Amino acid sequence: MQRASESFKRNILAADAVGFSKLVSENEYETLASLKDCLNIFAELISKNGGRIFHSAGDSVLAEFVESKNALEAARSIQNEICEHQKNTKLQKLEFRIGIDFGEVFADGENLLGEAVNFAARLESFAQPNGISLSKSFYQNLGTSELLVSDHGIQTIKNSQIHCFDLILPGLSKRRLLSSKERFRIKVGALFFILVLTTWVYNYYFVTDYERSTVAVVPFINATDDPKLDYIVAGLRNEISGSLSQISSMDVISNSSINAASLQNQSFLEISNKLGLDHLVFGKISLQGSEIDLAVNLYESQQDKTSTIFSTKSELTEILEKNVGAVSSVIESIDVPISSSEKANALRQGTLDVAAYDEFLKGDYHFNLRTPLDTYAAKTHFDNAINIDPKFARPYGYLGILFSRISNPIAGSAFKPEERHSAIYLADLTTKVATSLGPNVPETFFARAFVQTLRLSQHKDALKNVNIALALRPSYADAMAVKATALIGLKKPIEALESLAQARELNPNFSIEYLSIELIAHLMMEEWKKAKEVATLALQRLPEHRSSLVMLIMADVALGNMEDALWNLEELLVLNPDFKFENWQFGDFKFLNEIALQTAKKIYQ
Repeated sequence: MQRASESFKRNILAADAVGFSKLVSENEYETLASLKDCLNIFAELISKNGGRIFHSAGDSVLAEFVESKNALEAARSIQNEICEHQKNTKLQKLEFRIGIDFGEVFADGENLLGEAVNFAARLESFAQPNGISLSKSFYQNLGTSELLVSDHGIQTIKNSQIHCFDLILPGLSKRRLLSSKERFRIKVGALFFILVLTTWVYNYYFVTDYERSTVAVVPFINATDDPKLDYIVAGLRNEISGSLSQISSMDVISNSSINAASLQNQSFLEISNKLGLDHLVFGKISLQGSEIDLAVNLYESQQDKTSTIFSTKSELTEILEKNVGAVSSVIESIDVPISSSEKANALRQGTLDVAAYDEFLKGDYHFNLRTPLDTYAAKTHFDNAINIDPKFARPYGYLGILFSRISNPIAGSAFKPEERHSAIYLADLTTKVATSLGPNVPETFFARAFVQTLRLSQHKDALKNVNIALALRPSYADAMAVKATALIGLKKPIEALESLAQARELNPNFSIEYLSIELIAHLMMEEWKKAKEVATLALQRLPEHRSSLVMLIMADVALGNMEDALWNLEELLVLNPDFKFENWQFGDFKFLNEIALQTAKKIYQ
């Protein structure tokens, strides 16, 4: 691979499926299965013709070729093979556009950047469905006059001027592009349409009385009397909640805010009033002979009404497949505006392999239990999911967070010392893989940001990635908390507290980690009294939370409450007899370490 500073010339092939998001929203399983077949054709024929795929995301492919003739032959073969495959498949029919350019590129690891990559992508968007468009530089580099092409001259594509050719293919009609006068008329008509549409949008969203919907998904019930199926009900709940969180017109309350205990002796109406909910989603699985009966219900608080919105009887593997149908039914039953792209993203599971998905749900179940043994079990299941489907992005992201936990001597106590030692490196690696495999998966960017800000001290990059996660999944409380952590690392405590406040709105039963972030922000601003209040609240929740106890002592010393500080220091030494303030380190938050040194000088004098 060339050094990043050196440029070199390559033939770049860019391909993308036509209308893919719409097809996924209409029929996810058939579309994704068909895509998998088509991507296998791409991989086989690109490799056969001496090329290399350097980037693949969703329905798009970028490949490089040293020889122009090989790139052309690969493109031709791909379109022919896919057309023949589509004739014989019962799955969703897919069409691809292909663009090819020849020019300068730069290496960035295994990836390629540069004008040729950009131009190939623009040519792909210019191509016809099932067609191939070529740049002039590529056409000239071929060095043949026998190639049948249609010369469209210089075209403006996404603000770039490119001399474009259509390769004439059997069965593909030659197209006539519009004249400048015709394009002008269309632009005028489009402007008028936009004006009308803008007026409608304004009237709909601002003039009318439009409100968002606040939703919670309560724990599903396992009525089978088989605890081995607990992961199914937990997984169904998490998947529905996570999918709804990607809908921008819904505020989805975090699952941790409603547990089985909170449902006892309270009606759905009482819970809805307490949390300000418009809808509650709940369900259960039961056994009917050898089949599992799944029912999903929707409670509407305004009408105080419950209805069954989805039910099915299936074998276990089929139940997992029906999860998409359950999510779709919930989305359709809640009357809020939803774009087709949002719905398509919400319905993506990330894999077509039921066995891989089953292992992922088992891993997710243990992941949320958080004990050392459950951490070990979660890692095993996520590893299994990846072994079954190496392109399944979500388990890589969850593994990244697990490796972060494993690096902690307490949380990672079920692992060998050498495994804990390499955990941060593996957290970095797996989250990088996760984001490359899942560019539309919010959990992958959350995991990457989590590792970057909490383990790698890459707060600026973490902020970028967590903002991507929140753009993909607006109701993502934990992502808002990670954003707050990154903002503290960037010395922006006020913005951090604002992000944390948003997180707590979606997660009223917030974890002690939220309080730790808030505590650090107040210490950064030297708000000692407020810091003491937050530390006290944290210790009420978890009396043995050592970092909160350390920071409480720091706040008391700063306030001059030496008696309280010494009392709490005795409590701390019971938990950790070897503790010394001068040796205490809290990641790369240097200001905390400095406060600890000041505390040591005062408390040991």
